[in-house]
Amino acid sequence: MNEKIFDYLESCIIVFNLESRIVYGNQNAYNNFDINIGSDVRDILQVEDRGLFFDNLREVLNKYESYKNFIRLIDKNKKIQFCYINVFKSAEHFVFEIIMLSGFSKLSLSQRNLNFDYLKYVSQGIAHVLRNPIMSISGFLNLIKKRIPSDIKTDVDAYFESIQIELSKVMKIVLDIEIINNVKDLKLEKINIDEFLLNVLNNFKLENSSKSIEYKYQFECNTHLFIDKNLFGLVLEEILKNAYESIEEDGFIRISCQKEDNNVIINIEDNGGGIDKERLGMLFMPFYSTKPKNIGLGLFISKLVMQAHKGRLRVISHDNNTIVKLILPVEKRSKMRTQRLEVV
Repeated sequence: MNEKIFDYLESCIIVFNLESRIVYGNQNAYNNFDINIGSDVRDILQVEDRGLFFDNLREVLNKYESYKNFIRLIDKNKKIQFCYINVFKSAEHFVFEIIMLSGFSKLSLSQRNLNFDYLKYVSQGIAHVLRNPIMSISGFLNLIKKRIPSDIKTDVDAYFESIQIELSKVMKIVLDIEIINNVKDLKLEKINIDEFLLNVLNNFKLENSSKSIEYKYQFECNTHLFIDKNLFGLVLEEILKNAYESIEEDGFIRISCQKEDNNVIINIEDNGGGIDKERLGMLFMPFYSTKPKNIGLGLFISKLVMQAHKGRLRVISHDNNTIVKLILPVEKRSKMRTQRLEVV
């Protein structure tokens, strides 16, 4: 194949070998990144992504042969660029297809000139447009599965399962978009926080039982709060999931709840290896994840939910332990409930 044809593509194409050395780059790749034949492809990654993330990426590519996600890369001017990557394995080489999304790299939660209502309107439309074809594809997929002749059913079942998994991933993105859009519209209910935490923990343990993890809990708040049960439940499940996934086989997850002054403080601790100092500052950035299979929206959404509840979310890591601290001010819960009733 004539490699010059790739120079007409708007995306950047970088091919690297098993030793992570670049063997080809199209013209756009050279225009946007500081690369050379023989240089290490990891140089375009941020420093904190060159170790664990890249190793996980190679593992995923060897197993599933492809990976797609949003990521921040370093351009030829040593600036961070927000990109969409499609990485796949081809024979004895790996291919990076990179789409530059530089316009998005400047967006941050702290911007004051960002028209939130406009973004909400656009993202709601995107979610709606995506949801309908996803549901249609899933429905037609089930119909096709039922009509597949029995003599070839075994051969194609694995393909149908892969399609269903990918559809589920897209649907998860749609649901995440909808949560982000509606995070300010809290449906507050009065709950006993101790009972709520115990219920979430018990449900999580039932659904995640393949590892030998010791769960310890101590709930001593004896306090009622006004919270959005669905959204706050998602926050707890996300943190528990991260703790669970960080533990390889044996370990512990500890959950405690206590009241200090006018705050309810929930601590979730695990001994899954801890988090590097460099990564701590990146945890709440959208689309950032050290796990190639993850989208990287979970903690970003969790922080938005906590902020909507006028609370805080902190992550502390030392040695092999990580503690996620959820802080909810009790007085503001009552004020939020009162304000909501006045509006209604």
